[in-house]
Amino acid sequence: MLIRVSNENYTTQKGRESWGPKGYIAYSKLCTHLGCPVGLYEQELQLLVCPCHQSMFNVTNGAIPEFGPAPRPLPQLPLYIDAEGNIRAQNGYDQPVGPGFWERHNV
Repeated sequence: MLIRVSNENYTTQKGRESWGPKGYIAYSKLCTHLGCPVGLYEQELQLLVCPCHQSMFNVTNGAIPEFGPAPRPLPQLPLYIDAEGNIRAQNGYDQPVGPGFWERHNV
């Protein structure tokens, strides 16, 4: 999920200084509780909300859960803006997406 929180480069956590160019930040849309799509955004509070069990993730501090059963933050995708002005991923997610109980296989 792509969100713009500022017009300036934005850092959500230490070590992610280059991940939010021009205020654009991106998080996985899969809730870390049961994998439901986190598709609601409460703009005034800057929270992503999972409609299934109401987990709320603060987008300004690394999508750490502030409410609900989600056990861990939504993974953040490191972004950059290329020479043509397109938003692109620097790399993949640095942690697994979705709930912790899903089996992960290298394909």
